[in-house]
Amino acid sequence: MIAGVGSGCGKTTAVCGILYGLKKLGLSVQAFKSGPDYIDPMFHKKVLGTEGGNLDLFFSGEDGVRCLLAEGMGQRDIAIVEGAMGYYDGIGMTEAAGCHALAQAAGLPVVLVVDPAGMGLSVCAMIQGFLRYRQPSAIRGILLNRVSRTRYETLKPFVEKLGVSVLGYIPVQTDLVLESRHLGLVTADEIEGFLPKLERFYNRIRHTIHWELLLGLAAEAPPVLIRDNRFADEACNLLSGDRDEKKAVKLRIGIARDEAFCFLYEENLRYLERRGCEPVFFSPLRDKGLPAGLDGLILCGGYPELYAGSLSENTEMRSSVREAVAGGMPCIAECGGFLYLQTSLTDHTGAVYEMAGVLPGRGCLARGLKRFGYIELTLEKGRLFGLEKLSVHAHEFHYCDCSEPGSDFLAKKASGAGSWQTGVAADRLYAGFPHIYFRGNEAFAEGFLAQAGRYKKQMEAGKGRGF
Repeated sequence: MIAGVGSGCGKTTAVCGILYGLKKLGLSVQAFKSGPDYIDPMFHKKVLGTEGGNLDLFFSGEDGVRCLLAEGMGQRDIAIVEGAMGYYDGIGMTEAAGCHALAQAAGLPVVLVVDPAGMGLSVCAMIQGFLRYRQPSAIRGILLNRVSRTRYETLKPFVEKLGVSVLGYIPVQTDLVLESRHLGLVTADEIEGFLPKLERFYNRIRHTIHWELLLGLAAEAPPVLIRDNRFADEACNLLSGDRDEKKAVKLRIGIARDEAFCFLYEENLRYLERRGCEPVFFSPLRDKGLPAGLDGLILCGGYPELYAGSLSENTEMRSSVREAVAGGMPCIAECGGFLYLQTSLTDHTGAVYEMAGVLPGRGCLARGLKRFGYIELTLEKGRLFGLEKLSVHAHEFHYCDCSEPGSDFLAKKASGAGSWQTGVAADRLYAGFPHIYFRGNEAFAEGFLAQAGRYKKQMEAGKGRGF
């Protein structure tokens, strides 16, 4: 795990350089992100050319993340897990579901990224605090960020006196600058010349990082032990490529994917594929209608507020989505997808644009962060995908708001810091700001697929109905 002392210390830049360097060494590499992040895995994919994943204790539990780690690793040489926030930061003022908890659960040796700007010997006190705050800390190495060679050589012997290896440093650089906006970093595809910039960055760090020490730490990681037999059997089946065809449902699931809708867990896609589904990607920005023959629809999160004009101008797609959902096609619409189903969306300039019009609300960009963090959703009204009782672990992170955010669920902060009503639940529609991770929320996922199966049969029989 490459973790940090806090947000903004340069973890993602360091991880991109390390992933690229390991690839240059001829190793097959698997990348993961700790927690419910969408953007960092996009950077990992851009660097490696292969899909990454998320390891999230809140969603999947300890055996669940160990299963995902084993599945993702497969026969690869090394896995790199990028941490989130500060190393000991978890739910509320606890370590629950944080990086330290994940490192302990998955047996990950940790390299801590430290930016010593504005400090001299005090950086040693800070590092010592991280090493001693919890035992075992799992921190095996330190990577100094944004320092010159002279400053690195000055600091290194003092840090090593603390009993931890220094794996090198990342020099001050301007080649690979990852800018931020209201939902985090800009995506990798939006950075002009990302790969040439990455190559220049790597050429600067290829001689400043001790790759042998890094590989040595990774080699010391213990085997991935999955204690729950249910997860152990699943991991073995996945690694061997086996799939229970009796349980497989042959369904075509339409999935929005473009610049406006880009927040989708890779594990959710793999879950659908293991159930025999065919993901069918489409662009609400550019395509003139939904793909033919769909049995279900997923409108994931993203940045519709940045593309509201283009989404509105595509009247054919808006009509196609409206007719499909109103006609009973099962649909999951999360956050950005939820906003797309509204009557209108107001962008940052105050311009108002028509959306799909499935739901009566009006979306807008709020003045600040509206919700952030892990939540537990409890269905209080009606039925969702045919289920009357349902509790779901979810995550919210949005700067947009809606005049009618829904009230069918009670959302409780996992930290216990508050609760509110949210979301729209119907037999064939989930719509709301919360993002749902299928692994660990199988009842939700299976309910959606069951309704998609019923819809498929009704369409084949020439019968349709609304949501």
